[in-house]
Amino acid sequence: MRGMPPDQSVEPFVVKRHGLGTTKTMLLFCALLVGAEVLITLLAIAISRAQGNSARDGLETIWLSWGGSPLIFALGMPFLLLIGAITALEERQEVDEDDVLLSIDAVGVHLGGAQPRTVRWDEVRGICRIERPLGSSEDDEWEPFLVVLLHEAEALPRSSKAWGPSRPWPGSHEVIGRAMPYDDLVAAVARYAPTVSVSDRGRVPD
Repeated sequence: MRGMPPDQSVEPFVVKRHGLGTTKTMLLFCALLVGAEVLITLLAIAISRAQGNSARDGLETIWLSWGGSPLIFALGMPFLLLIGAITALEERQEVDEDDVLLSIDAVGVHLGGAQPRTVRWDEVRGICRIERPLGSSEDDEWEPFLVVLLHEAEALPRSSKAWGPSRPWPGSHEVIGRAMPYDDLVAAVARYAPTVSVSDRGRVPD
């Protein structure tokens, strides 16, 4: 079989989604908001007491302003935190395929996303990084993609979209996080399929 590594016991190379889109990050964000709500409440009570006023006055000034919107938000946040905690607990008990952007193992290359796909090593003719223009002009911004080639280099179609399944470069769209280093991809492929070439073809206008 083309590119099949001799050692199949090595842990797979996995790139997962990070940043604001993950449940753990949203859980931490909600926890920080709940903590801020508690801190604001305690400060309001302390300031009111120091000024000789009723603690109720300070609390009403903060939480019942703008028609009570801050209070509604504050009461709803603990429920969101509870839902997030339950979701995070379930994710620890089972693999969350939605968070896997790329996986490389002894079987082949698994591309995540809305339409996940696994390409076996005997189908892979190469893996490359390219950049496609976001607009119709070469002067527009360019977006990096990872492409699993299903054709030999000398038989590649004119359009890069027909070269094989592709995905945005893992991590390139995350708000907080980092894009997968190119060298990490090269090392992962060399570990499992040393005969499969990895290249960076740069900007490829379609």
